[in-house]
Amino acid sequence: MIIKAIIFDFGEVLNVLDDPAEDEARRASLAQRLHMDEDEVWSYLFEGELARQWFRGEIDREEFWSEVLAPRGIRDTEEIYAISSTVFNGRERVNPEMAALAQELQGRYKLAVLSNTGWSDAEMSHRFYNDFGLPDHLFDVIVTSHSAGVTKPDPAIFQLALDRLGVRPEEAIFTDDVARYTASAAQLGIHTHTFTTPASFREYLRQISVL
Repeated sequence: MIIKAIIFDFGEVLNVLDDPAEDEARRASLAQRLHMDEDEVWSYLFEGELARQWFRGEIDREEFWSEVLAPRGIRDTEEIYAISSTVFNGRERVNPEMAALAQELQGRYKLAVLSNTGWSDAEMSHRFYNDFGLPDHLFDVIVTSHSAGVTKPDPAIFQLALDRLGVRPEEAIFTDDVARYTASAAQLGIHTHTFTTPASFREYLRQISVL
């Protein structure tokens, strides 16, 4: 096996919660306001067609939040803003274990981030290197669904990442916490790992002699 590139998801892979208890409390409060069970909130907000339209750049952030909250009876502009500006609180921080791992791999492999997100490629880059404090140019390629106009698990977004990296599928590893996304990448011939913890991913890389 000759590996030349490693592709990381962002959400729940590169990032980490500041405080899981606070995050759970925020989600419980939001679930109560939306009249939903806690385990339904995230899928309702971010796994439906409206979210896909936002992640593909077809609607903007304000349109998304207005349209996704309206069916739950939330139409007040100030309340929409309050929800949209706090829902990701405590989630926009890079996991120091994953940052350390990426720095170990830098220079030996091409590194990429591939994310379904409302951020553009440039916005994600700015967040990594300005807001999150990662070393400049840690990642060779950043591919966001917003800039690509296509979301995971569509094979086209994986192919775009491969093309930008200049590698063949069998020369790349992709890790994501969502099994249907890793399954889609695997169908292209990419080596995949369904992410659970930094330690498990590090062990996977050891087993295949990448580390």
